[in-house]
Amino acid sequence: MNTKRHTANVPVDDVVQENVLLRREVRVARQASQITAKLVVEQFVKLEEMLQRLEKKNLTEEKLRQELEVKNRELAEAARVATDATKAKSQFLACMSHEIRTPLHAIIGITDLLLAGPLSPEQHDYLATVKAAGDSLLAVISDVLDLSKIESDSLSLQHAVFDLHEAVGDTVKSLGLRAHQKGLELACHIRPEVPRGVKGDQGRLRQVIFNLVGNAIKFTESGEVVLEVRRETFSDGEVALHFTIRDTGIGIPPEKLDTVFQMFEQVDNTMTRRFEGAGLGLAISARLVGMMGGRTWVESEVNRGSTFHFTVRFGRVAEETAEVRRFDPAVIRDTRVLVVDDNAAHRLILQQMLNNWTKAPAVAPEVMDALRLLREAHRSGQPYDLVITDANMPDRDGFTLAQQIKDDAELGSTVVMMLSSGARAGDVARCERLGVAAYLLKPIKQSELFDAILMALGITGLEQEGAPKPDAEPGRQMRPLRILLVEDSPVNQKLAVGLLHRYGHTVAVANHGKEALNVLESQEFDLVLMDVQMPEMDGLEATRAIRDKEQQAGSHLPIIAMTAHVLRGDRERCLEAGMDEYLAKPIHATTLLRTMEIVLSENVPLKTPEERTLPNGDGLDWAEALQAVNGDSALLEDVLEAALDEFPKLLTAIHDAVGKGDAAALKLAAHTLKGTVRYFGENPVYDHAYRLEQMGRDHQMDGAEQALADLNEAVRQLTPLLQKHLHVEKD
Repeated sequence: MNTKRHTANVPVDDVVQENVLLRREVRVARQASQITAKLVVEQFVKLEEMLQRLEKKNLTEEKLRQELEVKNRELAEAARVATDATKAKSQFLACMSHEIRTPLHAIIGITDLLLAGPLSPEQHDYLATVKAAGDSLLAVISDVLDLSKIESDSLSLQHAVFDLHEAVGDTVKSLGLRAHQKGLELACHIRPEVPRGVKGDQGRLRQVIFNLVGNAIKFTESGEVVLEVRRETFSDGEVALHFTIRDTGIGIPPEKLDTVFQMFEQVDNTMTRRFEGAGLGLAISARLVGMMGGRTWVESEVNRGSTFHFTVRFGRVAEETAEVRRFDPAVIRDTRVLVVDDNAAHRLILQQMLNNWTKAPAVAPEVMDALRLLREAHRSGQPYDLVITDANMPDRDGFTLAQQIKDDAELGSTVVMMLSSGARAGDVARCERLGVAAYLLKPIKQSELFDAILMALGITGLEQEGAPKPDAEPGRQMRPLRILLVEDSPVNQKLAVGLLHRYGHTVAVANHGKEALNVLESQEFDLVLMDVQMPEMDGLEATRAIRDKEQQAGSHLPIIAMTAHVLRGDRERCLEAGMDEYLAKPIHATTLLRTMEIVLSENVPLKTPEERTLPNGDGLDWAEALQAVNGDSALLEDVLEAALDEFPKLLTAIHDAVGKGDAAALKLAAHTLKGTVRYFGENPVYDHAYRLEQMGRDHQMDGAEQALADLNEAVRQLTPLLQKHLHVEKD
């Protein structure tokens, strides 16, 4: 605003008007100044409020941060306490499971002994009920123990090479009786692309299959249960496999599909009471599958059945390093085979198995179709060499087919093999009368079918390519030894005794050198395993004392040193003290056995075929038994149980055959018993059964009654040994 003006010669009115305008401008300026000041004040007030809110917010955030830190510390402590509680609970469960199983084994074992003796029907029923209840309780306790190990992270997986086809086949076959008792078809289909040799934990795989297939059998009243294995992915170092278990059972409601793999879950609240079980099997299986790098899921429809899926990952192994069963299909490549079975799944499985070895097999769903195909083939000049038929078919069964083949002049030379879903009384005798070459129970393994075909066609003298030689494994050629173990550690004692017992050796234990000298005063031994570091008297001093005494007697007791020290001069000091060989701990089974063979080669004679009597101890070759099941101790338990169950039945069959003078029945029953005990090495039961089998084969029954008496006595001695070993394995 410009206030400097010239007032000369300006009219008064104009001056007044200017004055008014100036005043207005001043007033406007003053008002503007007041508004600006007010605005500035208001802004300062707002800014102050904002600063106060920000300060308050900062204080709140700091407080919140401090509270969160406190909460996090509390949560971390709670998590630690929960983890410790879970581990403590799992350890408690493991301890309690062991404490419960120990007396339970005694109850079941004593019940087995009583059931084998003379009982009234009522007493037998009571004891059978006790045994069934004990077995059920033992299964639940075993599940709890496994679950506690998983939760406490104390369950570790084995990584060993095994034959997948044999392991899966053996597992499913062990469930055959349970399925057959319910009238179910049980089948196992391993696709050709699935490798035989893999690296992993076959025992845990077997447990998962046993749980899932057993569960399918439990909840299926009619129809079939089929296990299928196929390859999912394949790489240089790993193979992923997809297992499916399909059943025709009761199915699962949609709302339950997401909970079936949880602990203590059943399809509905009545299932536990109706079907028994604690609801742990599926939960354990799912967790084991997860540990093996896979997953589990299920598809189901109520009243239409269920399909359980799981995947696992195994390590691949080179074919030449895998100790698996190998077949030479060339010997049966030109064999023409006809498969007769009313079950489509079984026809497909047999067809794919045979495709690996023979010309494309023909299939027929019933007897009349089979006879038509047989006659057409004969007229064309290309007859079938072998018929594999199911025994149990509607309308006309396998025995009807076998009878018509036998009675037909053109078809009479055709070899017939019989497969059955369940052994019925008189089936074996009917097969003998009809000239059936082999009688096998479903589900049938690939190796079992191959061997049966060779036997049926009379092909013998074959050796498996790559099969391990009987004497290849260390320890096999040693006769059962009396061994003194001098060791102060209870853990090492248990490990060494357990290993040596598996190879049929008798072991005495001394806790230190002085105790060992006292034991040697009263007992004789073939070998001493001597720890070096021990209280009272160490191994070096004890060995010198033994050697000083031997100088007077002119004898020599082999001594192998065992020491945790691996220092320069240790071996020399042990040898200078008079020890024969030196081993560093931890002791590995193969190394120990090989060292024993070397040390004993000049002191202890090797086993000869004539040495087949039970020596001191049980004298059974448990290592051979374990090797027979590819190292699967759980499977060996099933073999033991099956053998103990079969003894009374087979002895009755042999007794009846001898009483009736039935050579054919005697040969078959004795052969079956011989095969039952072959897993446990050479033993008197095997020898007496073989003797009776030869009598039946040669139709020479003279002396059969005495041979039967000898067999009964051998079985009486063997039975408690098997029962004892079974209870030890399960403990």
